Amino acid sequence: MLHPRDRTGWSDSSARDVLQLMVESVAELVGFRVAALSVVIGDELVTTAYTGPQELDEDAWASDPAAVLEEVLEVAEPRGRLHFIDGERQHDLAGHWIVTLEEPGKGPDAWHPLDGLLAVLRDDDEAPVGVLSVDQPVSGRRPGPEQLRLLERYAAQAERAVVTTLEREALLARVEHAERARGLVRSAALGTDGTLEDVVESTHRPLVEGFAASASWVQVADGDGTAGGPARLRDGTPVTLPDVVGEVARRIAPTLWARQEALVVDPGRDGDLPAGLEPELVEAAREGLAWLGPARLLGVPLGAGPKVLGFLVLTRRPGDPAWSPAETAAALELGHDLGAALATAYALERERRVVHELQELAEERARLVATLTHELRTPLTVVAGNLEMLEDLGTSPEAQRHHTALARGTERMQQIVDDMLLLARVSDPTHPLVARDVDVALVVADLQALIAPTALAEGLALVVDVEGDDLVVAGDHDEVDRALGNLVSNAVKYTGRGGTVRVSARRERDRVVIEVRDDGIGISDDDQRRLFRAFYRSSNPAALRQPGTGLGLVTVAHIAERHGGSVTLRSELGAGTVFTLGLPAAHC
Repeated sequence: MLHPRDRTGWSDSSARDVLQLMVESVAELVGFRVAALSVVIGDELVTTAYTGPQELDEDAWASDPAAVLEEVLEVAEPRGRLHFIDGERQHDLAGHWIVTLEEPGKGPDAWHPLDGLLAVLRDDDEAPVGVLSVDQPVSGRRPGPEQLRLLERYAAQAERAVVTTLEREALLARVEHAERARGLVRSAALGTDGTLEDVVESTHRPLVEGFAASASWVQVADGDGTAGGPARLRDGTPVTLPDVVGEVARRIAPTLWARQEALVVDPGRDGDLPAGLEPELVEAAREGLAWLGPARLLGVPLGAGPKVLGFLVLTRRPGDPAWSPAETAAALELGHDLGAALATAYALERERRVVHELQELAEERARLVATLTHELRTPLTVVAGNLEMLEDLGTSPEAQRHHTALARGTERMQQIVDDMLLLARVSDPTHPLVARDVDVALVVADLQALIAPTALAEGLALVVDVEGDDLVVAGDHDEVDRALGNLVSNAVKYTGRGGTVRVSARRERDRVVIEVRDDGIGISDDDQRRLFRAFYRSSNPAALRQPGTGLGLVTVAHIAERHGGSVTLRSELGAGTVFTLGLPAAHC
């Protein structure tokens, strides 16, 4: 019979007792003194039940690889589902075969010491799961047809018992492993403050320990695509992955999540890629797997409900055990738990962003009210004071000077009110844009005629360059005029005597681009980040000396957005500024 080795380590001892009872029944009822039941555990053939008239020494309990079955079956004679080894003709199984009979019996059908009779037990996929072998027939003779039929019946029962036991053991291992890993990950995730980065960082150690992995990597989705830290070796050492690995994970995760499948890769294989992938994704996957090298890889999608939230990769070294079905199933279940933790982190981050935005809005509102109060109070004070003076002075020259001051204050207050009304109109989502063709070249020409005298008086050069005759945009003429006017006026205002302001317009594919460039005082990096906020004024003393409401640029930004365009700036403090206004060209 084959080498026995009783070292399964099964968690359920009752299963072994059942198999032992079955082996004893086979020996007694079929008529053999020795019987053994061996089970395929991993890559080994492990004997879990044995009965015989003698104890075997330690050497006899040495293990055999499961592959020895192929060698045994090559020399065996089929007898139905049984296989008989004729000991008189086969002598090359030494080292795999235990001899329990010292001398052969007498007669032409006597049982030879090297004879063997065994049945290979198989699962539903015809994969070998064990071997039932017998030796030393009580009669001393090779079994006849009736004994063979009876032994076949017992082999069928043993096959079902072994398959059931293995399935139960796999299920128990899966549940135990899943619960242990899930508990570790849950504890780690709950111990964080809820940010995505903390969830990723805190789950590394439980993942590699719970799954006996050599490294882990978690990729999570964010608003702009995907994010996630580097892969980490078991000791925490970071490893930067190439972009192709992240791209494959991002694109393959939805398919795996929808099918609840895992990606399992062993050395020398491309991995079980899901069917139906686009050819370019298959090629990218192979490139990413090639970069990972000979590692044993287990990849599972992370999600909550129908939504995919990321991808988890665990690796083992080539010499480590392959990923078992139980571990794969546990990792898939973990994908749900870790996905739930990520969903909670997303919700908390969204809540933090909303709170932050509300705080900024409250601060902005407070600044708006304070600035508005200050800006309106000053001209109103001037108006009130000069009105009192006019009442006392009548029509004297002194009264005329106060009248002039009153007019300037009123004009400034009117400008503030007009700017606020325009900003309110262009930022109101309930006020739709009525688009008509607007010739940007005409708008620029009108602005040149209007601003040129002011620029000349300030000692500035105003240069206009309009390229082409197809600079037509779909929008509101007054709003386009106001946006461009604000940019040119600012350039003139913040450029010193002797400087130059250049206004250019050109067509770039499906957009009309207007550029306003000056060589004035420039804008600091800190001011650039806040320049398009309402009522924001630069902290530059040179800029603060110029009058302004702080509403011009925010109005330009709203007009650009409302027209489906954009406004950008490039500036360096002391070296000038370039504003670029891009608007979609009208479709002719």
